[in-house]
Amino acid sequence: MMTDVQIQPIFQLCSYLLNYPDEAFVESLDEVKAELDTTPFPEIQHELEQFCLKAKNQSLPSLVSTYITTFDFGKKTNLYVSYMAGGEQRERGMDLLFLKNYYKMHGFHVTDKELPDYLPIVLEFASQVEVAEMEPVFTRYMKSIAEIAGHLNPNDNLYGHIFQAILQTLERTGIRAMNSEVFHYV
Repeated sequence: MMTDVQIQPIFQLCSYLLNYPDEAFVESLDEVKAELDTTPFPEIQHELEQFCLKAKNQSLPSLVSTYITTFDFGKKTNLYVSYMAGGEQRERGMDLLFLKNYYKMHGFHVTDKELPDYLPIVLEFASQVEVAEMEPVFTRYMKSIAEIAGHLNPNDNLYGHIFQAILQTLERTGIRAMNSEVFHYV
């Protein structure tokens, strides 16, 4: 099993790498790769290095196009994890409220710029708390994250590498998806 200190930087990097790419993002990829050298898990390091390598080898317009096509227009690959679980249904509103309150309870404040189920925000939260505190969130949304990953083959879409790293990290924490579709509020 991974320790909190080993997990938190990985989730921080994954959150960062799922940001909308711009010139500064592309320029930062060498720094990200250097940070990956401290990752004690070769398979996770490999996935994130592959993403960085592929991102650096694309032109910025191509990378932006891939991002938009994958996450903004991809119904099955959007980054709102409660959407995957509940779609546009009323239950999604309950999930969003739960997440906002759960984050606040653990000292993590989300701005109104983004919904609390936005995967980079979920990962940012996970990068700042212990496994026990992140577990209820990932337990609920593990199936959604795995479903997104299932639609992003790393051979065809560079973002698939990030999702493989997320899943491998979650596997090492021992966090599993809920068996029941009922959401238990903590």
